[in-house]
Amino acid sequence: MKAVRMKAKLLIISTILLAVAACKKDTYTTKPQLTFKSVNGTSFGLNSAIIFSIEFTDKEGDIQDSIWVQKVTKTNGCTNFSDRVKIPSFTPTNNLKGTFEIGYSTGNIPNSNYTVIPICSRNDTCFFRFWASDLAKNKSDTVVSPDIIIRR
Repeated sequence: MKAVRMKAKLLIISTILLAVAACKKDTYTTKPQLTFKSVNGTSFGLNSAIIFSIEFTDKEGDIQDSIWVQKVTKTNGCTNFSDRVKIPSFTPTNNLKGTFEIGYSTGNIPNSNYTVIPICSRNDTCFFRFWASDLAKNKSDTVVSPDIIIRR
């Protein structure tokens, strides 16, 4: 009977320790944390907007430097693309959480401010990578989009 109680206590203690360890993953850190949330589609034709939503957290709230974006093509003969997006200045607040919306276009969209990405002469299967840095030059880990097809 004592062995059963001891095992039950160990199981409860182990569960509590595991829960505490899992919660620590969600805490704000000095290094900015990015989470890929969504993209507005998986297949885009010419003159379309591709809009990514990237969630961020930052302990000091100084995630005001840049986001780097890299388009990586899986299609032979198509061009990769890199971009640095400046994050606008704002008043930092501790334990900051928010969402970046980053847009690109696959051609000319009237009245659009989106950067046009290089288009291939055939359908291009690619994915996008994102990482950010804060004012103290702390860099986030890289997050990756699902595969995207840019139709020709």
